[in-house]
Amino acid sequence: MLTLHDGTTSVCAIKVRLTMAEKGLEWTSRSLDLRRGDQFDPEYLKLNPGAVVPTLVNGDDVIVESSVIMQYLEDLAPATTLLPASPSQRARMRLWLKRIDDPVHPACGVLTHATAFRQSFLAKSPAEQEAHFAKIPDLGRRARQRAVYRDGLDAPIVADAVRTHDKLLSDMEAALADAPFLAGPAYSLADAAATPYVSRLKNLGLLDVWAATKPRVMEWYARMQQRPSFKRAITDYFSEADAVHLASIDRDAPRKIAAILAA
Repeated sequence: MLTLHDGTTSVCAIKVRLTMAEKGLEWTSRSLDLRRGDQFDPEYLKLNPGAVVPTLVNGDDVIVESSVIMQYLEDLAPATTLLPASPSQRARMRLWLKRIDDPVHPACGVLTHATAFRQSFLAKSPAEQEAHFAKIPDLGRRARQRAVYRDGLDAPIVADAVRTHDKLLSDMEAALADAPFLAGPAYSLADAAATPYVSRLKNLGLLDVWAATKPRVMEWYARMQQRPSFKRAITDYFSEADAVHLASIDRDAPRKIAAILAA
């Protein structure tokens, strides 16, 4: 049995869950409360020294990094393939995976922490805040969180994160003019990788900022939501605690994001 150490709304975990669901695989989730800091538990760090989710355990195999896990699953269960048919389409798919990993994922973290996580973090004592930062092994991630927790959407790195998302959605819009899916005529790992990031924009109340200018992306996302994998990998995992946490989002965020795009 596949065991996935994940988080309910973790975009990287969702990428993997979508892949497993689309391939018809069964798995057991061991959910970590990332806001509580379960990812820093010494036992979990033995599996994933980067203190991030997801981590896939399959017998003696311990696989980290979501894009690597997705491709491991493709090799593990190739009968229901999520690879495009032609070499050029596969190259296109891999470019989407690479791009989602960097720069889109760090940019997503910036927007998420600046809008949804900031208020609960600011409620911590200064000592608790510093303890949180000290546990993050990735110095870049630590610096990004410091910046957005301090200044919110006014942090200079937010503008770069907004432009990264704008470029992503613009290029998705262009790709979807030629095919119904990101890498060609069929659903692939590229669609599984991109879906959680568009869904995150939706959850943050920001997706409507792009609705008028990215109609193909909106139609694609509507189709992604209708796939059984979306319910199994995303909707079924969304908890009451997640809803409460998202209730603290900066409601002025869409206006601020639109202003950054217009600048």
